[in-house]
Amino acid sequence: MTARTFIYGRMVADTELCQLIGGTDNPRIFAKKSMTSSVEDTPYIVYKMGNSTAEGLSERDDPERQYFQVWVHDYADSETADYAKIDEVITAVKRALLVDGNEPGLWMINFLETSQDLNDDTLNTVFRYLRFQIIKKEN
Repeated sequence: MTARTFIYGRMVADTELCQLIGGTDNPRIFAKKSMTSSVEDTPYIVYKMGNSTAEGLSERDDPERQYFQVWVHDYADSETADYAKIDEVITAVKRALLVDGNEPGLWMINFLETSQDLNDDTLNTVFRYLRFQIIKKEN
């Protein structure tokens, strides 16, 4: 299993997270550049995989460390833009990505940081992002 499929699978499998972003039938979770429109119902999540680096710990087992980001967007209207809703989604994302150490091929996911409040004038959204790193035993 790749890190990308694991991360997406964990988010879409989390019922509480999906209820916050469109329901379990149509969760609005997109890989970077996979959105089909710049106008999406909000809130929605976009995730992007970053660089992956071999740890070089042994010749037999060579885990990799890969960074990834999760952006949580909400509509930027003075009446509906709400960082509190974004904060709810962020809490649910962090919970969905908790790893108990029993996942095959995976050691851990480290939560690194959450951004300040941001806005995107092109998409007409307010957003925040989360940064993580995932450490995999195998590709």
